[in-house]
Amino acid sequence: MRIMKVHVRGLAEHITALLVLASILCLGLMPAMCAEKTITDLEGRTVTVSEPLDKVVTAGYGMTPCIMAAVGVGDKIVGTGGASVTGTSVTGPGNETTATFLIPGLKDKADLGRGPNLNVEAAVALNPDLMILEKDCAGQGGSTLGYNKLIDQLQLFNKSFPLVIIKNAACNSPPSPDSIYAEIDLLGKIFEKQERAGALIDLLKDEVNLSSQRTEGISENEKPTVLVAALSGSADIAKGKLATVLPDYDCATLYPEITGIKNAYTGDARVTMSAEQLIALDPDVIILVRGARWKPSDLYENEDYKALQSIKAIKNKRVYSTGHMEYTRNMAGLEFPIEILIEAKAAYPDRFRDINVGEQLTKHYKAAYGLDDDQVKHLKEEMELDWMDEEGF
Repeated sequence: MRIMKVHVRGLAEHITALLVLASILCLGLMPAMCAEKTITDLEGRTVTVSEPLDKVVTAGYGMTPCIMAAVGVGDKIVGTGGASVTGTSVTGPGNETTATFLIPGLKDKADLGRGPNLNVEAAVALNPDLMILEKDCAGQGGSTLGYNKLIDQLQLFNKSFPLVIIKNAACNSPPSPDSIYAEIDLLGKIFEKQERAGALIDLLKDEVNLSSQRTEGISENEKPTVLVAALSGSADIAKGKLATVLPDYDCATLYPEITGIKNAYTGDARVTMSAEQLIALDPDVIILVRGARWKPSDLYENEDYKALQSIKAIKNKRVYSTGHMEYTRNMAGLEFPIEILIEAKAAYPDRFRDINVGEQLTKHYKAAYGLDDDQVKHLKEEMELDWMDEEGF
């Protein structure tokens, strides 16, 4: 009996020593293995996140993968929805998004489903440490109901992984870049990248100010009419439908209070128009957005658009493009300040005569993502924004 007491006491001492060692490791040598933080997501939910965060799933349309790449944690993404062009027939320039360019490994991962159509079973099977869902509140196709249903499903797995909900800029009324800054700030806190996140926010704010300061105080009668449109493909052209026009704030990229422009189209939803309808609008400026990889020269030279040559913007050679930035939000990254700058300079060339937008985009890509000259050139081609360098815009 005495021998057993010695063994029990020895075992207890051994366990106590292990617990003390574990405490030391958690407190000093390996804090990341034991760290736990509570954050409030952009839906106002309180979420507890535990380290390590090595396996992250991103879902919904938006900028989350690009923000993660920009703050240095893009390699943690093990699955994503809406960040690639998987399932499309696009080839050549535009066959990948900014996210897949920055994080090439995303192209080897299955697309988990776009927008609210996440493949929940496949996402859960990845056994993530964290899921980040970015809600798109643009209002196209009743997406809000779809996201709410998806969130209800995902919350059933709250014991398996935390769910952080982010709301994109279109969720504000009116939309505002402020929600993008909030998203960057939140992700910086989650991944312990606050300093880099802060620098990124400052960069974007400075870029937005470059446009807003030069367009401030413009009176209504000074504002040109601007039409933002995606040109139609051959099938629609054959039916007499030449372009889809966009309302203000569409996908939270058109900010008239920042650019100082007046939309030639006054509707509140996208609509496809014929030549007669487009001629009736007769805009001073046309901004092309992603449709079928068109460039400004196409409206001047392409036979399919010969019927539009009487429009002021085309006659005066005032057609510009934001490439793949707008219209299909998952194609773009953190480039909304450059979109704004393209629109502002297109509307007010004299106020931006000293600004070369192509050079500004180069600076942006380098500062936001750390790209070198060859990578910048390649990404501009992919996003069909190389026309600015070609034309000195």
